[in-house]
Amino acid sequence: MAESGFRPPLTLPGRYVELVPLSAAHRVPLHYAARDPEIRRYLRNGPGSTIEEVDGLIAKLLAAQADGTDLPFTTLGLPDRRPIGMTRYLRIERQDRSVEIGGTWLDSHYWRSPINTESKYLLLRHAFEVEKVHRVQLQTDLRNERSQRAIERLGAVREAVLREDVLLPGPYYRSSVIYSVLEGEWPTVQRRLEGFLARPWNGAPDAGEDGEAP
Repeated sequence: MAESGFRPPLTLPGRYVELVPLSAAHRVPLHYAARDPEIRRYLRNGPGSTIEEVDGLIAKLLAAQADGTDLPFTTLGLPDRRPIGMTRYLRIERQDRSVEIGGTWLDSHYWRSPINTESKYLLLRHAFEVEKVHRVQLQTDLRNERSQRAIERLGAVREAVLREDVLLPGPYYRSSVIYSVLEGEWPTVQRRLEGFLARPWNGAPDAGEDGEAP
C-alpha cells in the first residue's frame, strides 16, 4: 500500500449505491436518514438524534480524514443519489497494509436490501484491488446479532471477541466481535458477493438481504 493510499477524493460507484466523499452539505438528508433510533442502538460514533449531533459527527470524521487515519463516505441511493447513510475506512495502517471497514449506518428503510452488500463489495474491492491491502478488518457489538449475520454472510472470518473493550454512553462497556478478510481470500469473497448482487431486486425493502453490517 502506497503512502498516498486511501486519500480523498474517492468515489465508488455501483449499481444500487454510490459512495461519495462525506461532506457537510449532506447534513440535512443524513439527519433525516438517521431518524430511526434503532440505527443508533449499537453505534459508538453514530449520527445522533439532532442535526447538531450530525454536524458534530461529520466534523469529527473530516478531521480524522485530514489526519489520514480515516476515509469517510456518504452512501447515496441510486438512481436519485439521495444520502441514505454513511460508511468509512478507518484504522488505515499503510505500513502493515491493513484497514478496517466500519462506522456504517443506513436508513432502516433499506435494511434487508442489496445496498449494504454492494457497499461492502465496493469497499472491499477497492481495498484489495486498488490499494493492495493484505487484511481488511470488520467488527461489531457482540449483542448485535443482525450485524454478525451480515458480516458472516459476506464471507469474513470470525477471529475473536474483545471483552468490554469499548465504552458506550450509558455508560456501558461493549464487547466487540472481530472479523477479517485476507487478500488470498478476496477472490472467493468477491465471487460470493457478486453472486448475491446478481439476484434481481425490485427496489423494495425487506427483499432478501440478511441484516446490516457495521
